[in-house]
Amino acid sequence: MQIYWRSLLAVVVSLLCGCGYTFQGSGSVLPPDVKTVYVPSVENNTTEAILTPLITEALRDRFDRFGAVTVVESISGADAELIVKVLTLKRSSDTTTSRTDNTLQQFSTLTLSAELRRVSGAVLWKNPKFTFTYSYGTSSQSVVTTSARFASGNLSSSDLSQLDSREVSRGQEQQVFGDMAEAVAKKIYEDAVVPEF
Repeated sequence: MQIYWRSLLAVVVSLLCGCGYTFQGSGSVLPPDVKTVYVPSVENNTTEAILTPLITEALRDRFDRFGAVTVVESISGADAELIVKVLTLKRSSDTTTSRTDNTLQQFSTLTLSAELRRVSGAVLWKNPKFTFTYSYGTSSQSVVTTSARFASGNLSSSDLSQLDSREVSRGQEQQVFGDMAEAVAKKIYEDAVVPEF
């Protein structure tokens, strides 16, 4: 009977390992000698200066959080460098009111490029162009106050009535920028570091 249980355990372990089951951060597609990465400030080709610190910090946090690599403060202590560029930020409107022609919903589309390369210059991974699109309400009537995005912000539903549509739109877009930064960091980390199953 003991042989049966050992055999069964061996089969289960091999199936779990064979299908690539792993916890995020416990594996890496990077070469074994790449243990440290330098993440300089994101290059930002848009007029939205806030994107630079938001995306830079989100990347540093994401790469440091799971332990597959260690983020270092200078390139002199790094095995690799992550270069990320914000190429464009485009805004478009979708829903307007018929009587006033006011925009109720806005879309922000962020286009970026990213490259992880050895300090010596050899490219380990790159994505020359990828985009993220998020929508948000631009008037107090179009903001979904029961959404998780609104709940995570610092406004209450009663605050909305005291703001004009421009203030609402700008506040909603700032929240979207934070969400985009987290999404960008997650995608880059998963594509550049996490093994595919």
